Amino acid sequence: MSRKKVDLITGFLGSGKTTFITEYATYLTEKGLNVGIIVNDYGAINVDRLLLEEVLGDRCHLEMVIGGDPDCARRRLKTKLIAMAMDRYDHVIVEPSGIFDVDDFFDLLFEEPLERWYEIGNVFSIVDAQLDKTMSDEARYILASQLSKAGCVLLSKFSEASEESDNIKAGWSGYDTCGEEVRGLIEYLNDCLEQFKCNRRINDIYLWRKDSISEQDFEKMSSAGYRSGEMLKLPVSEDNSFDSIFFFHVETEHERDKIISVIKGIFEDEKAGNVIRLKGFIKLPPEEGENSEAKWLEVNATKTAVYINPISVGQDLFIVIGENLDRKVIGKHWINYDKGMAPLGQ
Repeated sequence: MSRKKVDLITGFLGSGKTTFITEYATYLTEKGLNVGIIVNDYGAINVDRLLLEEVLGDRCHLEMVIGGDPDCARRRLKTKLIAMAMDRYDHVIVEPSGIFDVDDFFDLLFEEPLERWYEIGNVFSIVDAQLDKTMSDEARYILASQLSKAGCVLLSKFSEASEESDNIKAGWSGYDTCGEEVRGLIEYLNDCLEQFKCNRRINDIYLWRKDSISEQDFEKMSSAGYRSGEMLKLPVSEDNSFDSIFFFHVETEHERDKIISVIKGIFEDEKAGNVIRLKGFIKLPPEEGENSEAKWLEVNATKTAVYINPISVGQDLFIVIGENLDRKVIGKHWINYDKGMAPLGQ
């Protein structure tokens, strides 16, 4: 059996991994490839799979890895990779959580029997141009880990982060040609790499606007490969890792402005902890969704932006990810939620 290519799509929380995968997987399927996708989200419930299914439909086969415990998630990811190796997929894409040490993935692929069945194709790292530069050392380490191995680094949401954006074209750009604000971000990324003793430096970056990647650019990306990216290895344990809190059957406002106000209130509440990412769904009242395909609103938020989009499928839940989170404080921002459905450990 010939070895299958497996691509890793990395990116810190809220960077746009799921959106990029929909575009990249569409490109691969249009070339006639049979694509399998494994979504390994942070936390015990997966939201990103719903979003991928909404866009890709049955063009790709989707699998998900459930489980917040790192060892358990690793075993389940290995099981999924073994199962996909037995099927007739030409290309496998793995989307890990935003809290993910890339070395763990490389180590996994060198284990038997995966070593005989797979070879690493490309490692992509998606970076949010509105990245919080005050992030903790633990978060900087995760970011550096993802950058260190990336064959291609893509900068997302730069149009919203820069006043120069109207004059910046999407596409490949070098450090000297990308504008002052983007250069500042590249310098921050390189500082993170240097902090953890990685010799890799980011010089070229792809400025990515949604639905703007040409077939020629995809061709180049699909042969980007990966870097060795040796760096200082730090443990990401339960003591210094990130929290994920789940809220089921949330009752909150339905008007866009009011939703944004509630979400921003959670991020700004110092007593809530360091909230990094919030994502979930709001079910529309019957009178609003009755004559429309959109029965839900998808909410995807970071400290710098709140995105709200109509969607036909959803789940009655919100996931809040961050550091030192306080469930009760965050819960007070909702009108109501099901307090009897907290997952184990919450």
